[in-house]
Amino acid sequence: MRFGVHMPQKGGFKKNVERVAGLDCQSIQIFPGNPTGWKMGKLDEKDIAKRAALLDENSIKPLVVHSAYLINLASTSAEFLARSRTLLQQTMERAGAYRSPYVILHTGNHGGQGAENGLNQIVRVIKEDMAGWPAEVKLLLENTAGSGTALGARFEELAEILSYFPKHALGICFDTAHAWAAGYDLSSTKGVKETLARFDAFVGLANLYVIHVNDTYVELGSKVDRHDHIGEGRIGREGFAAFLNYGWPEDIPVILETPENGTEWDRTNLETLRDLAGS
Repeated sequence: MRFGVHMPQKGGFKKNVERVAGLDCQSIQIFPGNPTGWKMGKLDEKDIAKRAALLDENSIKPLVVHSAYLINLASTSAEFLARSRTLLQQTMERAGAYRSPYVILHTGNHGGQGAENGLNQIVRVIKEDMAGWPAEVKLLLENTAGSGTALGARFEELAEILSYFPKHALGICFDTAHAWAAGYDLSSTKGVKETLARFDAFVGLANLYVIHVNDTYVELGSKVDRHDHIGEGRIGREGFAAFLNYGWPEDIPVILETPENGTEWDRTNLETLRDLAGS
């Protein structure tokens, strides 16, 4: 496993990479622009080369790109859908420029049109648009907490989307806090085994490319997305010990999205992860 953190928006790329390198991070995740807006950050070719060199110097890979939260490929609004498609296209292109192999996308919200209609729309949009994406960048759908009309909380929904595409054309990002909120127990060895066996049966562990490790303080199945520090929430130390020792590939990025990122909490959470993983 390649442990990493989500980079804070403030402080600049160089400073943040040097900071996480000092924490012995091996991977990193960024937003390429405003996570709650429609605008992509400025692109500077010289800056891109410097970023790539800095990551290489510190043996940090992969760089994972997380798309803006606004993007919704299941939107019932034609205008909102068009803007979502444009921003996703820009995000995929930016990831290609940054030499990132993955873009993570929250699956979407059907907005009242029904889960099946929403899923079908997501499939249609991706099929129409993916030919224009950089071939070296893979879109990863992230499991959600299931609040409101959110899609992708149930493993069956993720599997349904993947089933319409060639093998490994898309992938999945698994978020522990989201899975817990959606009703999948990860607080014990038994719960972890059952949850991941179910994931493998429907989605396939071979389709999992990135893991978000977050504890959470909400009740199991609450459908509320709230993150907590590793070992301090409902999943707890036993759950994370079982999860981290499940037998993951050595090169899979395992990214922290815990509260107060960019502070000493990053070091604390990374130390807890390594301790529980026995590394």
